[in-house]
Amino acid sequence: MDFIRPTGKSVWMGRDMAKTTDWIVELPKDALDELDHCMKRVRAKGLTIDDVTRDDFPLESLRGTMAAIKEEVANGRGFAVARGVRVEGYSVPELETMFWGIGTHFGQGLAQSFLGERLGHVMDVSDEEPDPRRRRAYHSKGRLLLHTDACDILSMLSIRAARSGGESRVASAHAVHNLMMDLCPGLLKLMYDGFHMRMPDSDAEAAGMPALSPHKVPAYMAKDGWLNCHFVRGRIERAVQAGDIKLTPEEQAAIEVFAALGNHPDVYLDMKLQAGDIQFLNNRKLIHGRTDFENYPEKERRRLLLRLWLRVPEWPAMAEEQCIYPPDAALRWEEKRDQLEEATA
Repeated sequence: MDFIRPTGKSVWMGRDMAKTTDWIVELPKDALDELDHCMKRVRAKGLTIDDVTRDDFPLESLRGTMAAIKEEVANGRGFAVARGVRVEGYSVPELETMFWGIGTHFGQGLAQSFLGERLGHVMDVSDEEPDPRRRRAYHSKGRLLLHTDACDILSMLSIRAARSGGESRVASAHAVHNLMMDLCPGLLKLMYDGFHMRMPDSDAEAAGMPALSPHKVPAYMAKDGWLNCHFVRGRIERAVQAGDIKLTPEEQAAIEVFAALGNHPDVYLDMKLQAGDIQFLNNRKLIHGRTDFENYPEKERRRLLLRLWLRVPEWPAMAEEQCIYPPDAALRWEEKRDQLEEATA
């Protein structure tokens, strides 16, 4: 099989990124003041995030900064952190509005689960959602394996850190690809062949589709000059545990090598996100996860990040066979949310 070998800034090693901070952008005071003004104006109008557009957050003082971040995320190393958003003194709904307003300059917000929420709360609520078959990973505790999400750009605003741990772990999927290409090309071919995945039952039910993907989902696939990565080990293992599929020894080895390389200290970069940091990740070129953490027992003090899934219309679309969710899944989730809200109104 002829592989495409990615080159350039998207192929990086964590050991090198840890030596520099040029991927962190400090936000100026005038930009924070403008952000505050836009948020207050939007909330005074009674608008929800579903109503807010880029016109409501012109953010003239950030135009150049946001354009540079978006270019770096698309065609550079694939990630950046904007530092300095004021968190203290704002309610979570106010921070949601500000974060959403920033997100409108990067892409279109997508529903993230069967709940239809377009702005997710990354927080351990496993005590309230005990069934792992229905609970999404971002509502769980402990570490998260390196994976991708169902979007183009993943962005998170850090509001509260854990008592200890909980670093955001990122790695270049392109660097892992090239390592496998050099070390074990036969196993890399299996990553291109892909794996069946099983999504949470709750997501599948709300989207009106089977939980098991009808075809193997390639972990790597080239389209329109982009080498895209889509890999969620937890969903492969869910399919195995449900008895839907059996992995061959070679397929299991491919998964283990991919994970081992991504989790090698030379390969990954751990970020300790501060309150007020906004992380932007290219979900096609990077894999991400988090380290284990110790939370505070009180819910109001638990580790909390706001999460956006963004579709970028100007990016070339991923191949349908590489997407576990159909294109209209997000719309179906939003319709389900609207129906539930109407029923309980």
